[in-house]
Amino acid sequence: MKVGIIGLGKMGQNHLNELSKNSHFKVSALFDVVKNKEFNAPFFTNLDEFLDQNNDIIIIATPTNSHLEIAKKVFRKCKCVLIEKPLALNLDEIDEISNLAKNHGVKVGVGFCERFNPAILALKQELKNEEIISINIQRFSTYPQRISDVGILQDLAVHDLDLLHFLSGEKIISANILKVFNKDELREDESIITCKFEKVIACMHQSWNSTQRLRKITLVSKNHFYEANLADFSLHKDGQNLKLETQTPLFGEHMALYDLFLGKENYLANIKNAYEVQEILEKF
Repeated sequence: MKVGIIGLGKMGQNHLNELSKNSHFKVSALFDVVKNKEFNAPFFTNLDEFLDQNNDIIIIATPTNSHLEIAKKVFRKCKCVLIEKPLALNLDEIDEISNLAKNHGVKVGVGFCERFNPAILALKQELKNEEIISINIQRFSTYPQRISDVGILQDLAVHDLDLLHFLSGEKIISANILKVFNKDELREDESIITCKFEKVIACMHQSWNSTQRLRKITLVSKNHFYEANLADFSLHKDGQNLKLETQTPLFGEHMALYDLFLGKENYLANIKNAYEVQEILEKF
């Protein structure tokens, strides 16, 4: 299956590296405004020339503020597209992308790749017959140099909000968001979000001010206690380590994208899921 990638920053190169190892795909075209290294695929700095390569699937991995304008061109040429999270800067832009997709008959996936973290997939399976009581998520790192257009809520918290929906199967009915600006008066770098579902309560803490990297979920169900480490793909149930598959989240996401192209059901996030996440950030 021929796939093209728009945007060769960190995330675009992550996609490229994973796709290059996957026999289901052939990377047939790459686009960026500047070519800063050599790639083993045709490279374009002209978007129209890139779009003329007849890709089966296109991945948009550019800064969030460019997603809408790029989608306007891509949707005319390709009918299966993955757009990195966050899908857009606000609900109005998400609505516009949604309408464009419907008008052009495009299948759109959204890059919430944490859904395909082996620890999350195993936890999702464990919870099929469990009643969730509470969820706590921590996601800490040092300050990123690669992000310039969004703050920590749209860069990291969106992952966690999506995971709350994904794991619980419920929709958030109320939330409270705390945020602070330590390094940039326009982009928050620390946030705490508390959420209530119909039956579940949750708390999330994101930080760009930590000297240590942490990506951890603790979940209390009616019968068990789960601890998932998203950094090393591990899951503990009542203190016992569970054996998990070792595939990377992007490999799982790409295979779900493959299924989306074929019209098969999968866990890939869609525009509706992205809208529900952004709605929390704007509504509360």
